[in-house]
Amino acid sequence: MNASAPTLSTLSTRSKVLLVLGLIAAVIFLASGSLENNAMLRLISKPIPVLLMALWVSGLQVKGRYQLAIIIGLLLSALGDLLLEMSDATFLLGLIAFLLGHVAYIVAFLQDTRKLLPYYGAAAYAYGLFAMFFLLSTGDLKGMLIPVQMYILVISTMLWRAACRREVPTLPRFSVWAGLAGALLFVASDSILAFRLFNTPIQLGGIAVMLTCWPAQLGIALSAWRRGGW
Repeated sequence: MNASAPTLSTLSTRSKVLLVLGLIAAVIFLASGSLENNAMLRLISKPIPVLLMALWVSGLQVKGRYQLAIIIGLLLSALGDLLLEMSDATFLLGLIAFLLGHVAYIVAFLQDTRKLLPYYGAAAYAYGLFAMFFLLSTGDLKGMLIPVQMYILVISTMLWRAACRREVPTLPRFSVWAGLAGALLFVASDSILAFRLFNTPIQLGGIAVMLTCWPAQLGIALSAWRRGGW
């Protein structure tokens, strides 16, 4: 499916409105970190950007199983954001929501190709092994060993399948590279979060997590574009 890449100048009014609303919600969430009594404001604003991405994908002219799986993944990720923000007691539920979101993204990527292309898998799982070794050797998993192992396995698979789309010549290159960039940023975001939560020597702030997580979700959402208006 050859199609010219969309540009900012071709954004529809609907897309522009959703983009502005998403940016406003993101700024509110980031700014609320310096405010007192900000728990409710953070809880409300955090999932909004990803929910708006799901709404954007639902309005694309080309719809199919790929787009449906991406929407489900975005909704599960928004739920994960909410659960992670609520309390420590809901952390594991948030982790499960994000894991299921990645499964949805894997399902989406498999719609475009099911070829194994093991060299992509080797690269993705090599990083997963490194991340797991780093967490085990420098951090404190606090009884979360099995959930973390499962999560790393799933997100590594998600990255693998995103990379495999590069070998499908009929896909718009914009969609391919947006999806791969999103997958790479998601791996980076989740790595930052894990290294921070489990007390490794790498301690980047929550802002770093969100400034990689939101663009990651955006890249994956943009990969749902095929042709026509956006």
